[in-house]
Amino acid sequence: MSDTPTLLSEPSKMPCVGFNLPALKFCPAAKILLAKAKDNLDKLICSSCYACKGFYQFANTKNALQKKADFVLDSLRKDNGQTFVNAMASAIFKKYYKKDGSRKTLKNIDTKLFRVHDSGDLFSVAYIKAWKQICQIFPTIRFWFPTREWIRESQLEALKDLAILPNVSLKPSALEIDQPAPKVDGLDAGTAVYTTKEKAEKDGHYVCPATYVKGKDGKVLAQCAAHNCNLCFIKGCKKPIAYLAH
Repeated sequence: MSDTPTLLSEPSKMPCVGFNLPALKFCPAAKILLAKAKDNLDKLICSSCYACKGFYQFANTKNALQKKADFVLDSLRKDNGQTFVNAMASAIFKKYYKKDGSRKTLKNIDTKLFRVHDSGDLFSVAYIKAWKQICQIFPTIRFWFPTREWIRESQLEALKDLAILPNVSLKPSALEIDQPAPKVDGLDAGTAVYTTKEKAEKDGHYVCPATYVKGKDGKVLAQCAAHNCNLCFIKGCKKPIAYLAH
């Protein structure tokens, strides 16, 4: 088994820590969509994925993401993901809890929330099952999983099994820009990407304030904490959420 890499990430816009993998390479559904779209890529959300731009393309970031991916794959191959489960559980406990088991209070980090995959996706059934184990270990942490793997029938049973957990918000993501959030039986209300707030609201979405509300300096307040919002993490949210394209 390869050495355990640094597993936790701190997405700048999120109110918590998370876990990520290389984009597209570990997004099977996105690769299928991109292959089918061919010349009609402008509408496809994945064709302009933020995780394929900016700091995600820095050499040190790409290297860190690949090390995590290699560790996950090695564990899935050798012990069906158990080493990954144990390592993640240890990393989350160390970050969020004191040695006596009480929850830590951390600056700018909500230890009741965890973001899975600001980059990457639930790429295999075995990997989904590993995450179910992790979520079960921490029943008082709310885990948010956005996913496009709902389009792959082979994944649906495992996705629904993960979504059963009361501390898991598993949201199916839309495929195209200005397309209403998908409704998938057994999963939570979905998410979408829109070009305007008006279009999103007309289609019945709650529009994420971190994608349009501006501060006094005229810049968008792009962090969830700036709006005291954690709606994406809330299990059973009935209203679909839209993010404005950026």
